Amino acid sequence: MKNEKKMKRKYENFGTAVYCPVMSINQLEDMEQFWKDFSLLYNNIKINKVYLECHRGIEWISKEQLVRVKDFFQEKGIETAGGITTNDEGTGEGFESLCYTSERGRQIIKQAVELCAQVFDEFIFDDFYFANCRCNACIKEKGDRSWSEFRLEQKRIVSEEIVMKTARSINPDAKVIIKFPNWYEAYNETGYDIEKEPQIFDCIYTGTETRNPSYAQQHLPKYLSYFLMRYLENTAPDRNLGGWFDSYECTYNLSSYLEQGYLTLFAKSKEVTLFCLGTLMEDSDYRVFPGAVGQMLEETDSYMDKLGNPAGVAAYRPSRCSGEDNLHNYLGMCGIPFEPTPVYPKEEGVIFLAEGAADDAEIVAKMQDSLSRGADIIVTSGFVKKLGNAFTEFMNVSCSDRKAFVQDYAITVDNGLSISGKYKGTEKIIIPVLDYYTNDVWELAAAYGTGNNFPVILRSRYGNGRVCIITIPDNPGDIYHYPVEVLNGIRRVFCKNLICEIEAKSEVMMFQYDNRKVILRSDLPYAETATLVLHEKTKVIKDLLKNRDIQVKEGRVDLQLSPGVNYLLEL
Repeated sequence: MKNEKKMKRKYENFGTAVYCPVMSINQLEDMEQFWKDFSLLYNNIKINKVYLECHRGIEWISKEQLVRVKDFFQEKGIETAGGITTNDEGTGEGFESLCYTSERGRQIIKQAVELCAQVFDEFIFDDFYFANCRCNACIKEKGDRSWSEFRLEQKRIVSEEIVMKTARSINPDAKVIIKFPNWYEAYNETGYDIEKEPQIFDCIYTGTETRNPSYAQQHLPKYLSYFLMRYLENTAPDRNLGGWFDSYECTYNLSSYLEQGYLTLFAKSKEVTLFCLGTLMEDSDYRVFPGAVGQMLEETDSYMDKLGNPAGVAAYRPSRCSGEDNLHNYLGMCGIPFEPTPVYPKEEGVIFLAEGAADDAEIVAKMQDSLSRGADIIVTSGFVKKLGNAFTEFMNVSCSDRKAFVQDYAITVDNGLSISGKYKGTEKIIIPVLDYYTNDVWELAAAYGTGNNFPVILRSRYGNGRVCIITIPDNPGDIYHYPVEVLNGIRRVFCKNLICEIEAKSEVMMFQYDNRKVILRSDLPYAETATLVLHEKTKVIKDLLKNRDIQVKEGRVDLQLSPGVNYLLEL
């Protein structure tokens, strides 16, 4: 092992870290034996950094043990940083945060920050830095405020007055990082504030865990691992240090674990953090994971430098909003690449507004300005419903209280003058019924009913631009059941300003970059053909991973996609 002393290893295009919970490092006594055990990770993965945790729940580590382990890793040429997890002991009814109303809770977080700041020049808060306490003291302190208002303000005070002031008083040069969790739709309700906390903390980090979307309690579509990285990068440009994922609930399919890493890196993450030391090194359920993730990291590193900046449809999601949970990710799973932002993208030519964007009190004026300059704005049925009568300024469309149970669909081939064809979806689904005025608004796709049909895509002109409405099923995952012909119509309105679009079943993802690179990845459980539709004339595209040319016929390329395989193309 002496030959490995201070042998620095790192991937060319990103760093790789392992998070080490306090219970794992507390038990380290025989460091020589530990290094032999650690070889399962170290020999498979180019680990250049570890986060060493000082506190989790009721467990603490002594300063002496923390320094001992830190020195050991540094002697091996591995960078070190600290970590804090602020969950409380709890009652076993889900995870419980510290109570920040109580003196006990404030003292725990202060003590943890003191310890980390004494030992490290950098430390991170795991994503248990949330607030969900509803004890009597919190109820009294909240008063007439909503829980969201109370927790956002409480966390701001704790972060500024306890975390940052304590850290600065001990180590003025300490870099303090807040990790935002994968459940971004619940940020405001649990005290995470992407408007203020990125300004309070030195840097941020992104939770990109997706696991199993159907059978896990978080039900997160896989595209989230990409989407959230991009969203938070645009929240704190150049200060989003990396993406963090784990192996939990991924034993059903090893690709589900690796996909978190692929999509995190496709989003141009500066670093990936693997959670966690004990699981990957000691748990027999996951012993095959280190070798697999090491190969994934090697593969991705080989072409990361070929990718430009991520490109996609501008998706505006205000920092204080709610509605249509994870819809962007369901659409992302249907081959629509997004570039999300918490700031209204007023210069963009195509702008997507899901329901949450209607929470912006100035959204109507912003839409009018964009449309007057010729932009296309795509909204959802949820956005129409939330905006209410104000939306009739753009289209005389309203979201009724009626529902339709549908499976057969029609599309237009003449820009809405008529609809035709009969295309069957994979399952019957429930959609909201939009009311509109014929010949003022044009139907681009519809679902058939008995002697009737219901709009799925509507479009109308306003100013120099166009407004388009996409009907979202009651279960947003039922978007997957729209037939290919309807999905193609949805992709067409989204992707008009991008270099290409795809025609395929749902669960085929597309990632685009500003240097004409495109990645395709299928989550279907079987091989399937996808057609790439190019928006510029060219005779050939290049498959960069197989180093072969692919001929283009009339602007279209048919590609056979295997499950869980990445296809890197140059257009």
